[in-house]
This record gives sequence, C-alpha cells and structure tokens, in this order.
Amino acid sequence: MTFRGSFERDVSAFAKKDPPFKEAVESEDDDSIESILQERFFHQPKMFYSPEKLVASYGVPATPSAFVYNALGKKSLPTKDALVTDTVDSISSRFNLRYGDQKWLQATANLVADDPGALKRFMQGDMTLFSNTQFNRLGGLEALTQFSEREGVFEALRQSSFVRQSIPASRGVE
Repeated sequence: MTFRGSFERDVSAFAKKDPPFKEAVESEDDDSIESILQERFFHQPKMFYSPEKLVASYGVPATPSAFVYNALGKKSLPTKDALVTDTVDSISSRFNLRYGDQKWLQATANLVADDPGALKRFMQGDMTLFSNTQFNRLGGLEALTQFSEREGVFEALRQSSFVRQSIPASRGVE
C-alpha cells in the first residue's frame, strides 16, 4: 500500500477510535486537529507520518488538517494553484495592493511554489531572484523599487502557511 493510502486508512481508523479528534474534524477545528495529530498521531514508529511527509507525498503544501479532511472525505485537497491564489488574495487585501503590485506578488508566489531553489533564495532575501524572466515582463528590478509595500508584503508571504508548508517539502530537493 502506498504512503498516501496508508495515511488515509490510518487517519480514518484514528478518527473512529479517538472521540476528541473526531469531534474536532466534525466541527472543522483546524487548531485542535493539528494539535491532536502532533500529540497522538504523527511520528509513530509504524509509518512515522509527519506534515513534511504528507506535503511531499501529495505534492501540495497544504496544512495537516487539509490532508485529514481529504482522507476522511470531508473536503477535497486544495491544489497548489488554489493555495497560491488564496495566499495572494489574502495578502493583497491586507495591504490593499494596487494591480501592478499584486502582479509582483502573484509572480513571486508562483515562482516559489514551483521552484525549491527560488523558495530558498526568497526566504534568504536574495534580490537576484527578481531578475528572472517573469519579473522582466513586470518591468524588472526598476519596477520592483516602485513597489512601496514590498518589504511588508514579501514578509507576509514568507510567513504565510502556504510558504511555511512548502519549506519542508523543498529540503533535500536542491
């Protein structure tokens, strides 16, 4: 049986035998789900499930609760594109970004979602990342200097759950 199949089977069995976990899933309490998983499900000797292994296995930097909902048939697992879009929309709203600045954020999020090396460079604040082709179409580094909120926006992207969940999956891939 595959890792994904084993996870889905085991998390279903866990939900049946652990009432607080089942209740957290039914009430869609993501914080409780993740806490219970950390305390009583992840890192067990048999399969040694972990958030990092789930991200790598499914190829989607989703939260542990998203994998649980998917395994239990409650919700479909979000696609990487949907996670990028949600993250960009959320950050754009929070900073009230102009259209051009939102395009910079979208291009950055797409690049770090698809390229582990770019993710590493972005996390390190390496500005040479922005010399890639997709940024030249947005006006290049000169246009980036006009993005007045960029430091706050890029820090929000670095702190987003999408990027934080992507980091473990990119380790060892470089």
